[in-house]
Amino acid sequence: MKRARKRPWVRWAIGGLVGAIFLIFARPLVFGEEGLIRYFELRRELAEIQERITLVREQNAELRRRLEMLRRPSRVVLEEEARRHHLVGPNEELYEVEVK
Repeated sequence: MKRARKRPWVRWAIGGLVGAIFLIFARPLVFGEEGLIRYFELRRELAEIQERITLVREQNAELRRRLEMLRRPSRVVLEEEARRHHLVGPNEELYEVEVK
């Protein structure tokens, strides 16, 4: 004996209702203040901050190295620093060359 199909549209209606309920509850999980989109924004921001921290640490290490060199000055170190700041010695002339 064949069973008669009972209203095939009911399955679609129930599926649509379940889908709508899912979307209502899923929306805050994706778009809310603590949703997935915010999570990925914060991850990107964290990576940028960590990159900046690494750069600043490298700069600090270079400055500490230079400071130590200046604390124990030698003629070579002092002359190197003077050149960095465009200072000239007696009987010297400074020429700046612009490279294009």
